Amino acid sequence: MEATGRSRARRLALFLLPAIAFVALLGYGIGQRGTTLLEGDVVPDFSAPLLTGSGELRLSELRGQPVFVNFWWSGCVPCEEEAPLLSAAADRYGDDVFFLGINIRDARSEALAFAAEEDLDFAHVRDEGMDIYRRWGLTGQPESFFIDSDGVLVEHVPGQLDRETLLQFLDVLVARDA
Repeated sequence: MEATGRSRARRLALFLLPAIAFVALLGYGIGQRGTTLLEGDVVPDFSAPLLTGSGELRLSELRGQPVFVNFWWSGCVPCEEEAPLLSAAADRYGDDVFFLGINIRDARSEALAFAAEEDLDFAHVRDEGMDIYRRWGLTGQPESFFIDSDGVLVEHVPGQLDRETLLQFLDVLVARDA
């Protein structure tokens, strides 16, 4: 009888240990991911190296002007598809809204080539360790954030932007700052 009890305990332990390990890893992963930003939240500050040239850009230094932030990766087909929209919008709104691209997952040379090919003629930084990506709670790319001049999130669009949505939210940013 005692052997049967030990056998049950072993089976139970063999079943429970992987489940406990899974729950612990899941909790750790969620804790590392950051929180999803919601409309009305002040966006977390960051400092990141500029894609072109030297130096860094600190997001908080852009306070006082509306900011459009777009996370992208050169291997992302939707990023490539929305690039012409972003380029045209930066030309149209660039005097009123600061456009910032945040490159993830690329070697610097790949990111530079993509930005040049797609005529993304605005400021870009590199999120080399994907720290910004995690702190901002991103789930993929592209993802875009419309931030007012006080650093408050006006709108977050996960996934590819269409022309109408992009222009609508840029108009909102400009109107809030007027």
